[in-house]
Amino acid sequence: MTRSLLLSAACALALGAGSAQAETVHKIPPLNLHAPHWMTDRSSGSIVGTWQVVFDGGIHNAFAQWNKGGTSSEIIDQVPKTGANVQAGSWIKNDDGTVSEFLIGWTWDDKGNNLTGTFTKSETATVSGDSYSGTFEVTFYDLSGNVLFQHDGTMTATRVN
Repeated sequence: MTRSLLLSAACALALGAGSAQAETVHKIPPLNLHAPHWMTDRSSGSIVGTWQVVFDGGIHNAFAQWNKGGTSSEIIDQVPKTGANVQAGSWIKNDDGTVSEFLIGWTWDDKGNNLTGTFTKSETATVSGDSYSGTFEVTFYDLSGNVLFQHDGTMTATRVN
């Protein structure tokens, strides 16, 4: 795969493939799926639990899991064979009350056969009851660690449990 094609694919993943893809933005309403109260920490300002996240106003949606031990994961509405749909990482609570998260994942070619690189995502969010909002930065790298594409955006989330 040429560098140009890989860069185009990374851009499409991060931005929803431009205007042609903009027509297929999935405005998924918040789900009303609440697990038993004992499965989550709903104490004031706690991020612990599962969240439905909307990135850049609906370009992408995800389910994010924030665990008590400081680990986190996310499954985003990308085609699974490209690899950019699963992320794992960790989070911390900052002195100012916000939370910061760092996630990493693999990227694959369009057939899902060959590893093409990695991507990272950093987020900072403010929790308010059963929602949070904030900013993120995602960066795509080739197998040599060269930056292919970087995107900054916004996110909002609603607690699922």
